[in-house]
Amino acid sequence: MKKFCKAVCLFAVLAMLLLLCAGCGERAPGLYAWYGGRIDVDYVLRLTIDAGDGEKVYDVPFDTYRAVFVYLKGVTPDTIVDEDGNTKIASKAEKTAAIKEVTEDILIDYYSLVALGEKYGISITEEDKQAFYDDYQKKIQTYIDQIDESEADYDGTKEEYAEELYRKSLEIAGGMTPEYFEFSYYRSALEQKLKLALSPDLSDYLDQSYYHYKQVVVQYTKGDSAAEAQARAAIENAHEALLAGEDIDKVIEEYSNSDYESELYLDIYGAVVGSSTGDSVGSVTLNAVKALEMGGTSDIISGDEDDYTGYFAIFKRLDFDLEYVCGNSTVAEAIYGYPYVGAEYTTPHYSRYLTIVESYRQNTSSVPIDQKIYDRIAVNTLY
Repeated sequence: MKKFCKAVCLFAVLAMLLLLCAGCGERAPGLYAWYGGRIDVDYVLRLTIDAGDGEKVYDVPFDTYRAVFVYLKGVTPDTIVDEDGNTKIASKAEKTAAIKEVTEDILIDYYSLVALGEKYGISITEEDKQAFYDDYQKKIQTYIDQIDESEADYDGTKEEYAEELYRKSLEIAGGMTPEYFEFSYYRSALEQKLKLALSPDLSDYLDQSYYHYKQVVVQYTKGDSAAEAQARAAIENAHEALLAGEDIDKVIEEYSNSDYESELYLDIYGAVVGSSTGDSVGSVTLNAVKALEMGGTSDIISGDEDDYTGYFAIFKRLDFDLEYVCGNSTVAEAIYGYPYVGAEYTTPHYSRYLTIVESYRQNTSSVPIDQKIYDRIAVNTLY
């Protein structure tokens, strides 16, 4: 009996030592067992989608699930509001349950896009992956170029330190992780392609509802005849360059001297799309842009900025980049989604897109591939 007790005690001591060792240092990405060892996981969830055009089954890779879960773990608060409206500290189980629910919703949204894309021959291509990689390498190179070796104190190589700085910049910007940023990049790419595929009438709609143009603006101080003459000479030279076929961006860089946005999107009422302060242009500018053919250049426009500043301007009307309009920038989403700034209803093509995507989402079921593994996933076990 004594030998048995000693054996049990020895086992308990070894277990405690194992747990202590497992808790030392920063854990590598992965799922961990109660004793601290990593668990090998290939897939987490199985999603089945059947929106009427055949059943499609997708197994969610662990890395994809982890990217979403870890991001949400970092941005989810530690407090919850109970049924009585009181704020309290959430238990690990409560926080885990909430994150799992949102993670599953995000993954269902994503795989709904994947399934719908397959119907239209749309997917994330090798070109998309290469574009992401190239963009990532440019970002890392920017950080590498900014590292001063004489002042920087870091371990490892420059590249490793640059990747660490990049990761920290994403965290500061909004709690993002590089893995979730990559996931979001591909999700946005799918959305963009699907919007374009499901909106064959998009170009006609844009021509009727919005204006896209770039402008060269030269300001001067009113009452200063020399400054006004210099500004007039500059705008005339800019006008001649544009009529001769010079690139508008190059002309703006050479001649504009104002804080005006060089590129603008307007609705038919003159409201500036994407303005956080509800800006709009005057009737002179709006009418000048409206009068232009696509690709046309206006005459020189003059006006007063305020009591002290005058300006000369030239407008060049531009076509719409459909891929941009189907993207996820604030301006693009406003143009694609609404017929004018401040509209309370959506455009027909956006309504159609939402309806189709929602039909796929609503016809998706999700089950864990391994219930024991899924139950093990928690805020203190998945890193």
